Amino acid sequence: MNKIIWIASYPKSGNTWLRYFLGNYYFNNNDNFQPEIIKNIKKFHLDKELIKSNFHNQDFIKNPYNVSKYWIESQKKLEIKQGNVVFLKTHNALINIENNEFTNSDLTLAIIYIIRDPRDVVVSYSKYRHLDYDKTIEHMIGSKANVPFVRDAKDASNIEITGSWAFHYNSWKDGISVIPRIIIKYEDLLSNSEKIFTNLIKFLSNIMKLKVNYEKIKNSNYLSTFTNLKNFELKNKFFENNSSENFFRIGKSGNWKKELNKDQIKKIEDSFKIEMINLGYL
Repeated sequence: MNKIIWIASYPKSGNTWLRYFLGNYYFNNNDNFQPEIIKNIKKFHLDKELIKSNFHNQDFIKNPYNVSKYWIESQKKLEIKQGNVVFLKTHNALINIENNEFTNSDLTLAIIYIIRDPRDVVVSYSKYRHLDYDKTIEHMIGSKANVPFVRDAKDASNIEITGSWAFHYNSWKDGISVIPRIIIKYEDLLSNSEKIFTNLIKFLSNIMKLKVNYEKIKNSNYLSTFTNLKNFELKNKFFENNSSENFFRIGKSGNWKKELNKDQIKKIEDSFKIEMINLGYL
């Protein structure tokens, strides 16, 4: 049975950085900087053959949640060319809509979830999407499952349903408990990326019954540094960037302290108090 290892996160939380490391560790045979190595770990899209009968009509525009009908079947139709495991990125919540699960234990081997301080997420997401902070905060604290700033709802294959920052985190932390998972804090990656990546590879190697290559971890960590990625983007447009803003912007934590006002900070902290305390953000 082909199975998925999900790399899940709320937007602008470090998913791309994590994919670069995994791309270098598992797919880079030359051990040199290859900016397109990340293309080996793609974003999950719905199978367009499954949805083409609805693709250009009003079905998804009127109700984006209709994408949930195609989640499982799209995963079953995945073509896994090498081995029997595929890494997939998603910003979707681990959610069930009208008995349509986002995924299940038959299709999923493991979950990697990366979490970031929501105050920094607000700043990064706002700048990337050219939105004001208040609008982004309202989106992130919304109690309903929501569709994140979809530019073209007609492209149903690209619609992701996130929910609030806390809902998203809890869905992946607690959902489908039989699936093994590892939760990584973005801030821990910043402070000691090699240690965190080593723990991640140990976790994955145990599940996939592979040996840990410590030299490969060290080199993959170096190739995936924020400095390397930032320098590449300064000279070339990052191919996953759909914004006029740089994708790799600062790569630091705590930027919210100089960007957000007291009312904005209080709103975020009041909304996510339990999760932020448990994660050590408060």
